[in-house]
Amino acid sequence: MKTFPLRPLRELVDINPKTKLLKDVEYPFVAMEDLTPGRRYVHSRQQRKLAGGARFEPADTLLARITPCLENGKIAQYDPAGKPAFGSTEFIVLRAKPGIADPGFIHCLALSKEIREPAILSMAGASGRQRADAKVVAEALVPAPTLVTQRRIAEVLGAYDDLIEVNRRRIVVLEEMARALFTEWFIRLRFPGNEDVTIEATPNGPIPAGWNWGTARDLLLFDPRTRVPREGEKPFIPMGHIDTATSLIAQPEVRTGNSGSKFQNGDTLFARITPCLENGKTGLVRHLPGPDGIGFGSTEFIVMRGGRAGPAFSYCLARLPAFREHARLSMSGASGRQRARTESVAQFTIAIPPTNNLFERFEKVASPMLELAGQIGLSSERLAAARDILLPRLISGPLLIMPTERELEVD
Repeated sequence: MKTFPLRPLRELVDINPKTKLLKDVEYPFVAMEDLTPGRRYVHSRQQRKLAGGARFEPADTLLARITPCLENGKIAQYDPAGKPAFGSTEFIVLRAKPGIADPGFIHCLALSKEIREPAILSMAGASGRQRADAKVVAEALVPAPTLVTQRRIAEVLGAYDDLIEVNRRRIVVLEEMARALFTEWFIRLRFPGNEDVTIEATPNGPIPAGWNWGTARDLLLFDPRTRVPREGEKPFIPMGHIDTATSLIAQPEVRTGNSGSKFQNGDTLFARITPCLENGKTGLVRHLPGPDGIGFGSTEFIVMRGGRAGPAFSYCLARLPAFREHARLSMSGASGRQRARTESVAQFTIAIPPTNNLFERFEKVASPMLELAGQIGLSSERLAAARDILLPRLISGPLLIMPTERELEVD
C-alpha cells in the first residue's frame, strides 16, 4: 500500500504569517460565526477598521483554536477571490508555502485527524476558554505528497465542496423567494386582491379595510407545551447546529433526558441569546424521526409554532429584520449573556387579515419552497458525508490519484 512521506506541517505552511495591513483603514473582516462546519469557503460579511485580530490573505486556511469551535470543525479557506483581510483573534492562519504546498490541499489537511487531533490535545486554559497551541500544530506530522498530487487531491475533494456550495446558493434563493413573498403580502400589504380593498387610517398606520392590528402571539404559539419523554434517547439540537443565514439545521445529536427547549417538526427555533440572535441563528425543524417528530435542544431557543398562521409564516416572520430588531431591543441580563424575553418577542405588532384564507394561500406557495430547501440540505449532508469518508483515504495515500500527462509535464 502506497503512503505519502510524513513531514512537520511547518515545512508546508507558514503559521500565522505576516500580512501587511494599515491601521485605521477598513478591510474585510471575518468573524468566528462566519465559519460553518462542513463548508469549505468563508467570505467576509462586513468591513471594519483594522484593530487586533488574525490577518490573512485569499486562499489562506483559518483554523479555529478555541473550544468548542475547534472540536465542532470550524475550519475554512478564506475566499480565494477576496482581498487581504483580518478577523477573530481565535484563528490560527495556515498559508501554503509557494512551490511546496497547494492552498486547497492545506485546507484538506486542516480537516484531517493529523492536524485536528494534536490541536485538540494541545488545548489549555480556563475551563470553557481553552485554546490550541499553534506551536504544537506546526509540529504535527502530515502526509506530504508531490505538489501535483496535492492539487489532484484538492481537486477531487473540492468537487464535493463545489456541489455543496451550489446547493447552498439554491437554498438561499428559495428562502429569499419565500421571505420576499411574506414581506410583500403581510408587511407591505400588497397581497392578492389588495387593489380592490380600501385603505383606512389608524393610529398605528394605514391598514386595509377589515384588517386589524394585533401581535405575533395572536397568530403563533410561543414556547408551546410539547411532551418529550425523559426516558430513552432522543434527537437533541444544540445552538451550534443552527445556521445563521438559512433555515437549515445540522443533523441532531442523540441524548437522554429532556432538559431544555422542546419542539416538533415544523417549529421554528429562534436564538434568544447574544450574540446568536444578532448573528441570525434561526432554524426550521425538519426530519425528526418517529410518528410525533419531537426533540429537545438548547435552553436558549424560543420555539415558534404555527397557530392561525402556519410553519412557513412562522419561519419568515422570525427572519424579518423588524421582528429581529424588536427581539434585540427586548434583551436584558448581564453583559455578554443578554437574552430576549419570550413575552416581549411575542408582542411584535403585525397587521392581521379578517380570515385565515390569506395564511392558507401563503402556506401553499411558500411551504414547498422551504420543503425543497430542506431536501437540498439533506443532499448536501450526504455529499459532505461522502467527502469526509474519502478525505482520510486520499490524504494518507491508500487511494492513488493519478496526475494527468499535462500535470506531469508542468511538475
